[in-house]
Amino acid sequence: MRSARLRRARRASAVTLVSAMTLTALAACGTSSSSDNGTDGASQPTGSSDASAPLDPKTKVTLTIDCMPPAAKAAELKEWKEDVAEFNKAYPNVTIEGRSTPGQCLEPPRFTAMLKAKSQPDVFYTYFTDLPQVLSENGAADISAYVNDKTVPALKDIDPNVLGSLKQDGKLYGLPTSNYTMGLLINRKLFKDAGLDPDAPPRTWEEVRAAAKKIAALGGGVAGFGEYSAANTGGWHFTAQLYSLGGDVVDASGTKAAFNSELGKQVVRNL
Repeated sequence: MRSARLRRARRASAVTLVSAMTLTALAACGTSSSSDNGTDGASQPTGSSDASAPLDPKTKVTLTIDCMPPAAKAAELKEWKEDVAEFNKAYPNVTIEGRSTPGQCLEPPRFTAMLKAKSQPDVFYTYFTDLPQVLSENGAADISAYVNDKTVPALKDIDPNVLGSLKQDGKLYGLPTSNYTMGLLINRKLFKDAGLDPDAPPRTWEEVRAAAKKIAALGGGVAGFGEYSAANTGGWHFTAQLYSLGGDVVDASGTKAAFNSELGKQVVRNL
């Protein structure tokens, strides 16, 4: 499983991530083996009598991969095909079969239906928050033994916190293709106009309030502070702020909502 937003990674890292696709799907074939045996961590196919023996590096493998750009997105489809061609230079024995979905690729209802029907591709995209659902359906394999600096050259550049969101009980089940970090954006001109130092922006909510009042005092309908809420952004921001306080959206059982707590109310009161 590769967990991600819909956006694909920067083109420079696309080939590395395509290489990671093989790791995920091959891991699903059987028990992993050590990568120091010269096979870069191949795996034993299901049903083999020797679960510790790796596949021969030249074994022919076919992988289905979700979210191939449709023909209507010619530029993206061209990049996809170029990435596959680059991948096949290193792995000519691997056949990539892309699956294209009309409209939005990452539709939660469609994704859940695929998991329930066990019809998900060998490699698929999902959101960071979907790991529990995927594992509850036994929908992804542990790829820990296959991920290292050789198989994923950019591994050291991945934020450990982001990679951690794809782990459970010390096992890695996916690789991120993109992520975002929340922060405060400031208008340097407005800061200067209000007598504030844009090189020393607010670091606490109290400082945000103080700066917002000075900016709002400029008049002209200028707001001192604004928060996004449309297109589900409000839900994501609320969740992130709740987590930052140590709260949870769902309780430990995974069956009951937990956001209507004192911490959840604290987030709303603060806003």
